[in-house]
Amino acid sequence: MEKASDVFTRIGSFKYRDCPVVRADTMVEINSDNVVLDHLWLWHADHDDCGGASDSCYSGHGILVEGNDVMGYGLKVEHTMNNLLQWNGERGTVYFFQSELP
Repeated sequence: MEKASDVFTRIGSFKYRDCPVVRADTMVEINSDNVVLDHLWLWHADHDDCGGASDSCYSGHGILVEGNDVMGYGLKVEHTMNNLLQWNGERGTVYFFQSELP
C-alpha cells in the first residue's frame, strides 16, 4: 500500500516569481493501485498578489485517479477549469471531499 499525505498544490501567479502565467493540465494523477490519499488540498488561486494574473493561469483536473482500490481521507479541490475530480479507477472510496467551483 502506497500513501500520499499532506499534499498541497497551487496554480497561480506569485509576485516573488515576477507574476508568471502558468499551466497544469492535471495537478495530481494517481496511476497506481492500493493508494491511500491523506489530506490533499489542490487549489487554483482565486486571488493573488499580482493584480489578478492567476485568473489567466490554467488548471485542468484537480485530481485524476486511474488506479483501483484508491482511498482518500480529506480531499479538497478548488477552482479548476475542467473536472475537479475525475475518478476512472474501480472500488475507490473517499471519506471527506470538499470542492469549490471557480
